[in-house]
Parts: sequence; C-alpha cells; structure tokens
Amino acid sequence: MKLTTKVLMGLAALPFAASLAVAGQPLTDQQMDRVTAGFTALSIADAQGVVGESGVVLTTTASASQVRPIATLRLDEFTSTLFKSVAGAQSSTVTSTITPVAIPGFGG
Repeated sequence: MKLTTKVLMGLAALPFAASLAVAGQPLTDQQMDRVTAGFTALSIADAQGVVGESGVVLTTTASASQVRPIATLRLDEFTSTLFKSVAGAQSSTVTSTITPVAIPGFGG
C-alpha cells in the first residue's frame, strides 16, 4: 500500500478515534491533578524531481522527538515535574543523471 493511501486512510479514521475518546467519562479534578504525560512525534518527508532532460533528484527528511516526565516533586499542595526532551533530524539528497546508450541496429 502506498504511503499516500496510508496517510489518507489514517486521516479518514481520525473522526472515529475522536468520537471514541469523547465516549469515555471525564476525569475528576483529583484525577487530572495526577495526570503527567509525555509525547513522541515522528515525521518523514520525501520529494522527487527531474533534473535537466535525463536526471532525477530525491530528497528525504526525517525527524523524531520525544518529551517525557523524568521526575516529580510534591510539596504540600504544589507539584513540580521535570521533563526531558530529546529531538533529532536527518536529511539527505541524491541526484543522478542517466545517459541513454543507443541500442545497436535501432536509430543512429
């Protein structure tokens, strides 16, 4: 299955996932006070293009980041949470040209 098809199917499923999240019971104030969460994000982007009359260029960029709690300090009614954030990115570009070779017996 192509990446584009996967992305479109994922986007089409979002309203259903959101409605499932809404179906749960809301958290109480005490539960919300105890919630500590982090997140992870990944992204990949590809691009292709034509260079001149017989060349191709391909560029790929990827990034990843993660934020998560690593320590929590509670003092009376105050809570302080220390988060750790890690991020990385990478990009590469490849350019190639093709020089067609004549097939013997065809053309000049």
